[in-house]
Amino acid sequence: MKKVTIETVAQKVGVSAATVSYALSGKRKISQEVTERILKAVEELDYRPSITARNLASNKTWTVGLYASPTQNIREDYFFNNILAGVLDVLHVKKYQIHLYADYLHENNKNHPDLNLTQPIDGALIMNPRINDVYINHLKQRNIPYVVIGTPDERSDSFYVDADVTAGYYAIVNYLIKKGHRKIILVNGNVEYTQSEKRQIGYSMAYRDNGLSFSKDWIINVPMLEEQGYRVFMQTIQRIPDFTAVVTFNDTIAVGVLRALKESNLHVPSRVAVVSAGNTMITRIHAPAITSLDMGAYEIGSKAAELLVDVIEKRRIQPSHEIIQTRLVERESS
Repeated sequence: MKKVTIETVAQKVGVSAATVSYALSGKRKISQEVTERILKAVEELDYRPSITARNLASNKTWTVGLYASPTQNIREDYFFNNILAGVLDVLHVKKYQIHLYADYLHENNKNHPDLNLTQPIDGALIMNPRINDVYINHLKQRNIPYVVIGTPDERSDSFYVDADVTAGYYAIVNYLIKKGHRKIILVNGNVEYTQSEKRQIGYSMAYRDNGLSFSKDWIINVPMLEEQGYRVFMQTIQRIPDFTAVVTFNDTIAVGVLRALKESNLHVPSRVAVVSAGNTMITRIHAPAITSLDMGAYEIGSKAAELLVDVIEKRRIQPSHEIIQTRLVERESS
């Protein structure tokens, strides 16, 4: 069977190969009538554009990298899945592929990540940045465009999309204080991540604005794994027995906290209120259903992908950011 080329499509429609290319890429406006004829011919001929040819013609790879969490976190993190869905939907429409890099920064106690870019990329998304993030520094050194999903510590020269984490945690703690809670445990993420600092700021602001004080002992830092969250919180129950509420940094950790409370015969919510963040499927199917901060994960992913494509294609030059508003979804656990 003779190979179908762009010239084959052009001949069938009666236009130039360049017109077919413009219609399929969207780089130049082609009339609706001609575009529809081209698309019909593409379908009838089962034409598959050559990715290699497209890359050579545009001097691009049409591929973006996504620097994500460690694989053990990805297995449990439904919030990541929702962000990824938003990213994939946008990149599909924009005709970009994605190359996923899991975070192996601390694997085997190594102090450096695997940053060998065997797959060339046009740009990158960086999730949950660290303070002085090594991935951001790596991309800057190579002049690769990037967008941060989260808030980088150096914001003046970065594109980023994030939820208003500080406002969200302020709202959670203020909500619990208004319900009569005074000793609220914050189960926060590791201190190396910028989001952990933002959560703590929102937490402390709510106490301050309500004329109350808190102890730094009430803030604990744990990895993003349910089992480790459970173990650390079991120790916290012994160390601080008179707390009445817990705020966690994601829904997975909340499950570990709830397991620890159940095994310690601390009833939820009559004895202890629990509020998480993420508002993923876990919060709806868990018993009791978990009050959670909705941070617009899908919207964060889709807007970050849109922003990255704009940066790659030079529609955005000056560093900018977008902050997604959060909302508290009240359920049985509080």
